[in-house]
Amino acid sequence: MKDLKIQIVIIVSVVVLSGCALFTTHYDATRHENFTKLQAYHVKFINDFTEGGAKKWSLNAINTVCDAGDLKYREALVYAKSKDNKDGTGARAVTNLKEQFEADCHFSKTKEKEFSKRWSAEHLEQINLNYGYAVASELTRVDKPE
Repeated sequence: MKDLKIQIVIIVSVVVLSGCALFTTHYDATRHENFTKLQAYHVKFINDFTEGGAKKWSLNAINTVCDAGDLKYREALVYAKSKDNKDGTGARAVTNLKEQFEADCHFSKTKEKEFSKRWSAEHLEQINLNYGYAVASELTRVDKPE
């Protein structure tokens, strides 16, 4: 009986002491939110500057949107780097998405006109897939210990 009590105390102690590791996760709601906000910004950029969209093409307008986007991606990247422990996956995901946004800005500046409806439709599918991968990757972290 005494041995059983000692075993119970040991088991309870182990569970209590390891409780932090059992119930913590390295899922980050802010990083998840950053991905969704960046996606919305990127999609709006494409939609706004597609033929018939909300804005007419001008270098000034494109520079304004691209500069604001650059800041948003930089902020998300700094945050991701501050939260990545050893894997670096958050920073890599933001970097990949930032590079795609920058490429779209460069393409718009090179083209010097609005995006075609066909290009936008096809490109938005790829954009949504890429952001979907980033969000899905973050969601796989739910309930996984660090």
